Amino acid sequence: MNNIAADLLTLSELESGRPGAQPGPISLNDVICGAMRAIEPAASLMGVQLKAGAIPDLDLLGYGIRLEQALLNLLDNAVKFNKEHGEVTVQVRTRPEQQVEIRISDTGVGIPAEDLSRIFERFYRVDKARSRQVGGTGLGLSIVKHAIEQMQGTIAVESELGKGSTFIISLPQYYRQQGQS
Repeated sequence: MNNIAADLLTLSELESGRPGAQPGPISLNDVICGAMRAIEPAASLMGVQLKAGAIPDLDLLGYGIRLEQALLNLLDNAVKFNKEHGEVTVQVRTRPEQQVEIRISDTGVGIPAEDLSRIFERFYRVDKARSRQVGGTGLGLSIVKHAIEQMQGTIAVESELGKGSTFIISLPQYYRQQGQS
């Protein structure tokens, strides 16, 4: 119950469009590494290997806590819905128009095509029985979507049943002006 209440409060805050603070520069490396460190014990317990490609030394403009929470939700799902001895991979690349793309891929159960358009809805669960078994509130992906959109970004998903899923986040890169530290 506490988790549902906390997630509903977070989602309500995100949906209101009123961020708690001004956006600021976020070290992409720090946020990704922090989220991966936080999920490491759960991955280890499940026998899932976490991998990260090279993470460019760059900044995003936004809300560090919200971005880390979004990445943590995606990584947590990638571990929970993976197979034993599976993999979760994080890759980052810069894109045209000063965008940064973060891809979180897993070798898990995948998502049926008919469910892909609904997975970011509140309380939507692809596999109700398994979702209850592994925990969660059904709000995680909705929180992810709103957090990313609050930072002027987008999120998409590609998935194949039995082969895994890839969540693709695109966010604007932040460039410090000369003289700023």
